[in-house]
Amino acid sequence: MKLLLQSSRRFFRRHPGQLVLSLIGIAAGVAVVTGVALIHGVLVDSLDSASDALTPDQRLRIESRHGRLDEAVYADLATSRGAPQLIPVLSARVRVNGQPLELIGIDPFSLTSADTIGVAAAGPLLQSAQQVLVTETTLGRLGLSPDEPLRVQINGQWHELEIGATLGARPGLDERLIMDIAAVQHLLKRSGELSWIDAPVDAEKWLRARLSDEFTIRSSRQRQQSAARLTEGMRANLAAMSLLSLAVGLFVVFSVLSFLAVQRRASFGMLRALGVTPVQISALLMIETAILTGLGALLGLTLGTVLADQLMALIRQPVLELYGLLPPARVRPTLVLYASLWALTMALGQAAVIPVWREARQIAPGVQIRALPAEGRAPWVSLTGLGMLLGGVLIVVWSTRLGGAFAGLFLALAGAAVFAPDLALMVLRALAGGARHRLAGRALAMLLSARRRLAPALAALSLALALAAGIGMMVLGFRGAVDDWIDRLLRADHYVTLASGQINDQLAGRVAAMDGVEQISSARRVKLGEGRDLIAYDLPSAAWQGFEWLDGDPEAARDAFMKGHAVIVSEPFERRTGLGLGDAVSLPAPDGTLALPIAAIYRDYGSDRGTVAIHAPLYRRLWHDRHRDSLGLYLGGGAPDAATLVDRLRDIDPRLTLTSRETIRARTLAVFDRTFRISWALAVLVGLIAVIALVSALLAVSLERRREYATLRAIGLTPAAVAGTVISQTIGLAIAAAIVAVPLALAIHSGLSLVVQPRAFGWSLPLSWPLWPLAIILALAAAAGLAAGIYPAWRIGRRDPAGELRGS
Repeated sequence: MKLLLQSSRRFFRRHPGQLVLSLIGIAAGVAVVTGVALIHGVLVDSLDSASDALTPDQRLRIESRHGRLDEAVYADLATSRGAPQLIPVLSARVRVNGQPLELIGIDPFSLTSADTIGVAAAGPLLQSAQQVLVTETTLGRLGLSPDEPLRVQINGQWHELEIGATLGARPGLDERLIMDIAAVQHLLKRSGELSWIDAPVDAEKWLRARLSDEFTIRSSRQRQQSAARLTEGMRANLAAMSLLSLAVGLFVVFSVLSFLAVQRRASFGMLRALGVTPVQISALLMIETAILTGLGALLGLTLGTVLADQLMALIRQPVLELYGLLPPARVRPTLVLYASLWALTMALGQAAVIPVWREARQIAPGVQIRALPAEGRAPWVSLTGLGMLLGGVLIVVWSTRLGGAFAGLFLALAGAAVFAPDLALMVLRALAGGARHRLAGRALAMLLSARRRLAPALAALSLALALAAGIGMMVLGFRGAVDDWIDRLLRADHYVTLASGQINDQLAGRVAAMDGVEQISSARRVKLGEGRDLIAYDLPSAAWQGFEWLDGDPEAARDAFMKGHAVIVSEPFERRTGLGLGDAVSLPAPDGTLALPIAAIYRDYGSDRGTVAIHAPLYRRLWHDRHRDSLGLYLGGGAPDAATLVDRLRDIDPRLTLTSRETIRARTLAVFDRTFRISWALAVLVGLIAVIALVSALLAVSLERRREYATLRAIGLTPAAVAGTVISQTIGLAIAAAIVAVPLALAIHSGLSLVVQPRAFGWSLPLSWPLWPLAIILALAAAAGLAAGIYPAWRIGRRDPAGELRGS
């Protein structure tokens, strides 16, 4: 075995490029999985990271079911006999230097534990109402020093604050500003309001005896479960992408190690002649696989941590906009996660190269240059692939949960991957027969007997290209659906909001009385829990044309809604709750639970947790809330232009803001584009991994065919012509893989649009067929084939044909 290890060491010293290629291929797949795995934990933990940093012990959180928590509740509890340590908190989203941060208002005197920031915070926060606490890490990311003023944007207005003190290493408080709660109430113009109250875990019984059903009491675990449910669809999509990248990475492992075995076939033949047994050859390959996979996995874990931070930069804003969660700018790795991923990679790496070990055991004693005879595919492989394909389709059709949909899609794709190489070789045969240039046709025909080497790379590249095109088609189709939805939904000419606070009856009346305004609509949104919203609508007849009804009689639904006898709900609400047409929805009003039947279901892409719409007069009467979040202006003939309307609104209240329908549409599509940037990024990464697999396979083929290339040189082909032959092969292979990827892309697009999207996010998508991603993958495949063929062409062109022809 010592002789074998020395042989292996000498080989890698002579071929450092192959060592680098193998490490890059393995590391790339591990990096994507690591990056997504780190993001998973952050999305779940982000809801409680600040609370955990302020109070390290497990805490309960008291919240109002209606969103607004009166601080009188805190005062009553805190002054009751036997009151536990209670911490009032007011939280809001702000921006500093264009970066989203969370402003947290606390009562410094309520933080009495030695493990909290209470002692340190009391001094600076009480010295001035404009002082904040911020971590050193956050300051560094903002590019500020402790002496500089902090310009904070709150509800569109700018405020200048002072940095009272900097906190050391407290990851949970990164991206957050800590202030005295009274100062935050003043800045937000939310006097007397709280976001929540923190309480010790052992005080639950005491609290429930004193609080009505109007309030919720949730533990840290329950809040994390809530965050997990909120981000379930996004996390599931990321997990699916990362697992697919790992699968493509395993193709890379096989291709790279298969290439290394081909390079050393002559060496293995000599070792066999010296008495080395097939078992020892296999043991050597196992050791090499363990070393390469282990080193590649370590490199992948490191790169994955860096990648996770970059992916987090792509996902932070969408998570904030869609779910109201503010993940940290950087991930926090754990040793358990790293160890698990490393062990998984080691096991999968060994499993992926079993065919390489079997092939190495077949090398006979003596020098071996020619390739082993081409193998057909065993019948059991075809049957297995067909079984996986059909089984995956059945699972997708029969399952009802998101996990079942992903499992079925992966199983079906695995089955398709079994047949992808043969389909690609059929395409390659057709390309060879139809080639106008005889040399190009001969070059492609040379590849038809190299199925063993090309199969993994063709499968990996076909799946990667299909994934990129399928995701592209789904995203473009989804974007078109959202564009149509928002264009139909926005019926008013302009929309009015208040920069800080809500619009009351007086402001609404004065806006409605402006010249040129024929009608107004209004909307008031409050939280129901579990991420769901209750929307109180005042809608003129023109606004009802904005709904796209999926179930129910529109006229009957409108009549029941306007009379306050029923509610209308969004499609995600129906899917999440299982409540359908005619079922009663229980709404927790301050004076008791209100049960109303569902009159109709409408399409909505604004919330993946679901919304319930109620008539505004009924809401105001039962919820004792006469505020509006926004007004819609329906203008008549001869109405003033937008600039004049802005001036008139400023005369009514300088905080009133006018937004056009086109601006809202553009902002909605911008949020959509930001949400799917990470999907594009992961698709590109998977494609790059597949290109590495293609390069490895082509290098293996070039070594096996070196006598044929030498023969071409001997009969008069120039090095340039031979290089052109090789590049023709690489481009032909890539295009063949892209052609096979087209039906796979259509299947992926259909599965994502018709199955995954409804189960992950609760909404259905009208199936559309944007075809330009298919054209793009053909062009990208040709470019990838060209890039993959440059090195093999250069290497083959430099070889001496006489030396190759003398080999036995």
